[in-house]
Amino acid sequence: MPTAPITVAIAGSTSYTRQCAQVLSDDPDFAITHILTPTAKLTGRKQLLTPNPLDAWAHERKIPTTWIKEKVDSFIHADLMMVTPPDLLLVVDFGYFVPGWLLSWPKKAPLNIHPSMLPRWRGSSPGQFPLLYGDEQSGVTLMIMNEAFDAGPLVKQLPFDIEPTWTAQDYYDHAFSLITQQLPTLLKQFMADELTATAQPEESPTAVAGKLTRDDGYIAWDLLSKLIGGQQPTDQCDFGTISPVLLDAFAETKNIYHVVERSIRALSPWPGVWTKVMTESGEKRLKILSAHLENSQLFLDQVQLEGKQPVAWSQQNYSAFGFL
Repeated sequence: MPTAPITVAIAGSTSYTRQCAQVLSDDPDFAITHILTPTAKLTGRKQLLTPNPLDAWAHERKIPTTWIKEKVDSFIHADLMMVTPPDLLLVVDFGYFVPGWLLSWPKKAPLNIHPSMLPRWRGSSPGQFPLLYGDEQSGVTLMIMNEAFDAGPLVKQLPFDIEPTWTAQDYYDHAFSLITQQLPTLLKQFMADELTATAQPEESPTAVAGKLTRDDGYIAWDLLSKLIGGQQPTDQCDFGTISPVLLDAFAETKNIYHVVERSIRALSPWPGVWTKVMTESGEKRLKILSAHLENSQLFLDQVQLEGKQPVAWSQQNYSAFGFL
């Protein structure tokens, strides 16, 4: 007799969640029975109501969906209690606190994909911080969720080397591509009790990779211009002109050139590294889109002045940007 498919509910919102949903949907041994995802949001200059990638994917396939506004509350609880519990709850890029009742909803277990080599870099920015701190290796983890923060038992970890030119986008693309290729097999093995979960240590060897804000990418122009000019900042005031996140990385690495170059990659595409410059039209934000190090000097490759299109940086021609 044919075996019933493994039922999976998926909680998430991004293209990476959609990628995981698609690979399971393509496998006849799985059935996606329910989606939990944020409500559509107003986006773009025209403020159009736009569903997230997972929401749009589920709508196309007519998969039952529970939409979440501000948090997973009693209304969500009541809604899901009317739904047949799935074998597995898979949480990928969800962005909400998962309460205990939701963790106990699936028949087998709630699973999470976390793109770091746990217990390193617990938190909501696990791809940005390995780049910022100069890690050479990382990994992606399939884990059983519990009520502690990224501290549940480890089911499977897939290690990988970090390329020195990667941005955060490159990091996440690689991590999720790696786990997605093996996800159907790993979930089947987990359901058959062929994978043994291992408890994590209570303490992480790294700080929490916390949620990033726009201000975390700030570097004062006075400091940035010194690095472009090949100067080694020595005044303590120089290091008070970068965001606390970058300052923490500098405190560990002791090399401001490496921290700035890494931050431009680690915080790309968001929140991005930026500064403020005085132009003929007043003070403007200048985004640093790409840069590289050469002979202990920082070279900007591409920048974007507020209200303008991205352009190549010409170190010899400040006037082209209207700088004063």
